[in-house]
Amino acid sequence: TSISFAIVSFTACYAAVDSGVDVAALLAKVGIEVNNTNESVGTFALAYAAHKALSPVRFPPTVALTPVVAKLLKKEGSAGSTDSADQ
Repeated sequence: TSISFAIVSFTACYAAVDSGVDVAALLAKVGIEVNNTNESVGTFALAYAAHKALSPVRFPPTVALTPVVAKLLKKEGSAGSTDSADQ
C-alpha cells in the first residue's frame, strides 16, 4: 500500500512540476525554504522534494488501508491455493 501511494504521489508531483506548477512557492507555504540554488535544480529534484513534503498526507490512508489490502490479499491467496495433501 505504501509503495503504491508513493508511486502515485511522486508521479503526480512530477507531472505538476513538469506542467509548470510553482512547486517552490507551494513548498515555502509548508515551511520548506527554497533559495536560488534550489530553483535551478531539475524537475526530478523538485518533484522529489514535493513528494517528501506530502509524506504526512500519505501516512493516514496508508495506515488505514494496509489492513484492508492485507485481508484481501490473504483471501485471494487462500482461495487460489491448493493443499499439498490433496495431491
